[in-house]
Amino acid sequence: MDIAVILSGGSGARFGNALPKQYHMLCGREVIAYSVYAMQKSCQTEVIIIAADPDNTKRLTETYGVICINSGPTRNGTLKNCLGYIKAKYPACENILINEAARPFITADIVDDYFRCLDDYDAVITAQHITDSLGREGEAVTDRSEYYLIQAPEAFRFDYLYRHFQADSPITATVQQLPSGRRVKKNFDFKHNMKITYPEDLHLAEQLIEQLRGKRP
Repeated sequence: MDIAVILSGGSGARFGNALPKQYHMLCGREVIAYSVYAMQKSCQTEVIIIAADPDNTKRLTETYGVICINSGPTRNGTLKNCLGYIKAKYPACENILINEAARPFITADIVDDYFRCLDDYDAVITAQHITDSLGREGEAVTDRSEYYLIQAPEAFRFDYLYRHFQADSPITATVQQLPSGRRVKKNFDFKHNMKITYPEDLHLAEQLIEQLRGKRP
């Protein structure tokens, strides 16, 4: 069984608005809706779970027809709630895909591809090469080719992640909690994986969506 999870517990402090960024409208849809619809169109996904603040779980369930559970106090706390819920309710779960509600550019093809890659890997992460010059305190030169950005979506073999995940860890890149020897697929081909963080990002995302319409499923 393949289960897709959307982390939607963020309050959006950097967004500077009482309404969390994932519930703002973007080209006629809530930002979170893009993740939901991509997962619903996916051929692999069998269950969709949203982890959100208690004030929004009922509305999200009624709006999107998916399972909603309460988020935790942190990203790791929210993910712990998801893993515990899946372990209890869906013991047959083999794979889990995790996206952040503020990342609206995920597609059904990406979801399916990540799940399929877990036939050969323990984890799949979205990665981006660093194209700007990279500095480090006390270092005159830093080789950016030795580094990359880690983003959601990410996917894991469920039992493997469940065994090694620690909610109290300061590590927020989930893949880095896995033990050495882990087999990780890095996807550097998801070029337009913008995260809505600041109010002006909504305008930029609108422009990008208009450019991508007709080019992506």
